Amino acid sequence: MQAGRDSPVDRSRRLAALEVRTLQPDELLAAAGAAARALQDDPASVACYGEDPLVRLAQTYGLFADLFGRAVSPQYGALSGRCVLAVAGVLPPGQCVGTMMAPLLDAASALPEPPIGDPMRPAVLWATWAAHDLPEEHWHIGPVGVEPGYQGTGIGRAVMAALCEELDAQSRIGWLETNKERNLRFYRGLGFELVDHAPALGIDNWFLRRDPRRP
Repeated sequence: MQAGRDSPVDRSRRLAALEVRTLQPDELLAAAGAAARALQDDPASVACYGEDPLVRLAQTYGLFADLFGRAVSPQYGALSGRCVLAVAGVLPPGQCVGTMMAPLLDAASALPEPPIGDPMRPAVLWATWAAHDLPEEHWHIGPVGVEPGYQGTGIGRAVMAALCEELDAQSRIGWLETNKERNLRFYRGLGFELVDHAPALGIDNWFLRRDPRRP
């Protein structure tokens, strides 16, 4: 039976067999690979890197590997044995795109849209995210991705639920952006609220906030 078309019983068994937890340092490159494969066809990846899927895969993998390598906060994942099937990354206050892009925000915002292949093209997208970053102290979530072939099976929700439980336990605000409108329902089901929207590089970007839930 194909993933995403199984019965509720099959789905429950699959989720029960997974280990959902924070990732160890030696698992982060595998997590970057899972995220890159999950998001290489994302509108943001296509807008930044073009139509060649191998180029998109290489670029997104490099980005996520660097991101996880520099992160000081635990990253959440779902594992089957030693295989990372899903990841929900999170960055602490002061390390998200709003902070990283702040010194370049004015310059990147003033750029004409660079062509695909120009290394500054992704900066235009990130500058848009930075310009709409939440001014309050928050934990910035992303990348969030599930290995292709396992999407739609509840694995992504399980990983995000674990991350949200930690945010609640620590009374932390969560913040993220998505460029797929269909993802809004998924995130709303986890307690996120849509607070802003902005276009960049010809794609829509939605910004969502999650306040901690009280016991």
